[in-house]
Amino acid sequence: MNRPLLAPSELEILIARFGPQPQHHATVVGDGWWEEVRQSLNRRRGEVLLVIQRPDGQLLVHTKAFYPPDAYRLLTGGIGWEETAWAAMHREMAEETGLPVHSAAWWGLITYTLYPSEGALDQGLPFVSFVFHIRTEGEPRAADRSEQIAAFRWIPPEALPEIAHRLEQLDRPWRGWGAFRAIGHRFVWEHHRERLIVGG
Repeated sequence: MNRPLLAPSELEILIARFGPQPQHHATVVGDGWWEEVRQSLNRRRGEVLLVIQRPDGQLLVHTKAFYPPDAYRLLTGGIGWEETAWAAMHREMAEETGLPVHSAAWWGLITYTLYPSEGALDQGLPFVSFVFHIRTEGEPRAADRSEQIAAFRWIPPEALPEIAHRLEQLDRPWRGWGAFRAIGHRFVWEHHRERLIVGG
């Protein structure tokens, strides 16, 4: 794959609009999950991580029909190769929640190198998550049934570290996926906890 996951102009536009935001790089060993990542990069260059917050401060998480029990997480959605992250955020909000975007802000960037196993550190693949904070109201309802969203839940921001911990504790074949998904939750809590907590 020779196409860049990040367009420099896209970052410049986001920084000009929202100011410099935190950036983080992480490495993850796929541990049974890497092949899915490799195939997904044929149709998307990265994802948007949606930090969806309602007026009382609660954050939206979800689980899917095929996830392990109680594996809730923040919503994400793919960014097409010909799509901007900003456009993907609005599209995914409509498809996965049906909720209005009252306001949205870019909150940072997470880049990854994903490896198939500890013994294959020469086969890393890049991936990227654009983090967006979205203010909304109402109750979510998924429009895209192919996503297989089984349930939504509203949580206090303080629950993000516990969600990350649960994801990190998943057994195989979900271990690599859980480690990958936990990173975004820890990123949001570490860098934006004061902005998430009502009155903070």
